[in-house]
Amino acid sequence: MRVLLTFMLLCVVSIVEASPTPDWVLGKGHPSYDSSRYLIGVGFSEKSIVLASESARAELIKSISVRVNSVNKDYNSSDKSFSEASISSETDFLLEGSQIKDGWVDENNGVFYSLVVIKRQYVLDTLKEMINVIVAKNTLTLRQADTFLNNGDVIKALTYYYDGYIESSKLFPYIQTYKSVIIDSDKIIISNNYNLLFKEKIQNIVDNIRIETIKRNVIDDDIRFSVKATLNGKGIDNFPIKFYSVYKTFSDRMFCKNTGCQIRVGIAKIINDSGNTHLKAVVDMKTLEKYFNYKLDKNLFSRLSMVYVSVKSKTYVAKHEKPFVPKNVERKSYEYKDKPSQVRSDADDMARVMQRELRGMRSRGNSGVRYCSADGRYNSCGSRNRARINFNFRW
Repeated sequence: MRVLLTFMLLCVVSIVEASPTPDWVLGKGHPSYDSSRYLIGVGFSEKSIVLASESARAELIKSISVRVNSVNKDYNSSDKSFSEASISSETDFLLEGSQIKDGWVDENNGVFYSLVVIKRQYVLDTLKEMINVIVAKNTLTLRQADTFLNNGDVIKALTYYYDGYIESSKLFPYIQTYKSVIIDSDKIIISNNYNLLFKEKIQNIVDNIRIETIKRNVIDDDIRFSVKATLNGKGIDNFPIKFYSVYKTFSDRMFCKNTGCQIRVGIAKIINDSGNTHLKAVVDMKTLEKYFNYKLDKNLFSRLSMVYVSVKSKTYVAKHEKPFVPKNVERKSYEYKDKPSQVRSDADDMARVMQRELRGMRSRGNSGVRYCSADGRYNSCGSRNRARINFNFRW
């Protein structure tokens, strides 16, 4: 029995080796698999029939316009040599119905050929299912985002719109693949261009976000700067704002409520050597991006990085010449600084008068007077003092 089986196998091998190049290798199709019903992939390899079959699967995917990344790796060892092919794709599920239906070996050139086929209807049904799932998900996402926006939750609405924008972008390649596979009058129809719809929703929000100044004033040596983020004039809740000084390395981040938020910073922290202060309030893009499930598209969100308000002025507070007075400042906070030269002049006049009195007391022979130090502890001079004078002047 074994002898008979061996003889039959040798006959088959000899027939295969002696057979001419089949039409499907030459790209003329296979008689058993009509192109109207089947998609065909032909692959080849100089290593093995296994690699030829993997190559055929990659070609099959290419024939239905789906992106495939095919990586071939050759491994060599001391006792044997073998090859391995790795195929990765976003739509590997399309290959689940494929089958290897034929093979051929070119003995003269040492090349292995393989034929892989799959039914068109199987691919179409799979693509329809995937498209319907994405459409249903986009419809739900759009409805949820609209609800959040109507309720005033701008940040959450924006994240949902962006999720929909990313997910809906997957529709286009599936639809294009479907069109490349279909050959009859049956056409897939999608009522909405979701990708464009989500993009318009996002742009409508981003283009109308503003940062508005609520109040700018200076109290003592502090600048108090209040702002709020708005959409079409209405405050946005939990909006990330960054305050920073243009001239120094001061910065502070916070989440603004829909009523606004305030930074309070000492002038000394933001004033430069020329006496200038420049404090900005901008959109904190780094924090904003953490709300989203996907990396932000710069083309859609670049405008937000240019939205800001600022308070900028020339100030002489450090030199006691002229106070920093932006809009709405309370001038009474600066009354004690308005005339520093006059205060010093009055103090000098008082000192000169007291010195004259002391010299007059000495000329009259008042030896009982003791002259205490100007450190404010004149009481240590004792009870015999007939005059106690404190020279501790503070400017």
